[in-house]
Amino acid sequence: MITVITFNPSIDRLYKLDKFEIGSVQRANFVNPTAGGKGLNVAKVLKKLGEDVNCIGFLGGFNGKYIKSELDKIGIKNNFTQIKEESRICLNIIDSNNKSTEILESGPNITKEEIDEFENYLSEVLEETEILVASGSLAKGLPKDYYLRIGNLCRQKNIKFILDSSGESLKLGINSKPYLIKPNIDELENLSKVKIKNVDDIINISRSILLKGVENVCVSMGKDGMVLVNKDFVYKVEIPNIKIVNPVGSGDSSIAGFSLGTLKGYDLKDTLKLSNACGMSNAMHISTGDVNLEDINKFIDEIKVYEYVCNV
Repeated sequence: MITVITFNPSIDRLYKLDKFEIGSVQRANFVNPTAGGKGLNVAKVLKKLGEDVNCIGFLGGFNGKYIKSELDKIGIKNNFTQIKEESRICLNIIDSNNKSTEILESGPNITKEEIDEFENYLSEVLEETEILVASGSLAKGLPKDYYLRIGNLCRQKNIKFILDSSGESLKLGINSKPYLIKPNIDELENLSKVKIKNVDDIINISRSILLKGVENVCVSMGKDGMVLVNKDFVYKVEIPNIKIVNPVGSGDSSIAGFSLGTLKGYDLKDTLKLSNACGMSNAMHISTGDVNLEDINKFIDEIKVYEYVCNV
């Protein structure tokens, strides 16, 4: 089973406007509230792909009840720890040129008692977990090294740990030797403190991360595809051009594809094709964590994955 952790889920409210102007009255042409947060986007795509998934983390208040009801409605198993404070709301404003502006709340503060309750359930769920995906930011109140702690638990139980975070939580989480991390260019620059100019820079930085024990470093490059580096291979992924409607959630969707390919035992090239096809399909939909199976099958045939030779 794939278990997905979302420590800071949200109600994602998407607004479509003709033109976004600061300091003026704005009228939305379209409003779409969904259960969001990076891990929930992963779970929604896995559900679309036909895979059972268990969502865990923290939910609280009216917003938490709404998020749970939305997951129940689409049949996603969820066992969130209930908290006293209110789960957050995040906004995504898209204008007629498909330019996206996100406003993200920081979310609730988690108490020690709530952490203890979560950890009691986590110890149970790990007994039936093959892949654990941890996506997004840490909620307030959690230790900065919490992903490190969870990753270490996964290593002890021989569970593949996929970590998709950023900043200090990613930097510390790497020390648990995850199966996969998936930074984008900005996150990789922040992690390495090196300005990336080309693919060779990505590869060299990724190889330095492998020395810390990470098994796979998968770097997303938006319309330019993806690079995956491990001790045996360097793969470059080229994707076809598509019409982008809403790119938010595409990285999460690619994590869903990679997780499923890994669970099913696909070879690495086929896993990368599925991963990128999911990300592309999400970008063509207005809702986050939304993919179309026909599009995915079409993209899998069009995506190219080849071994890349570093020039440095």
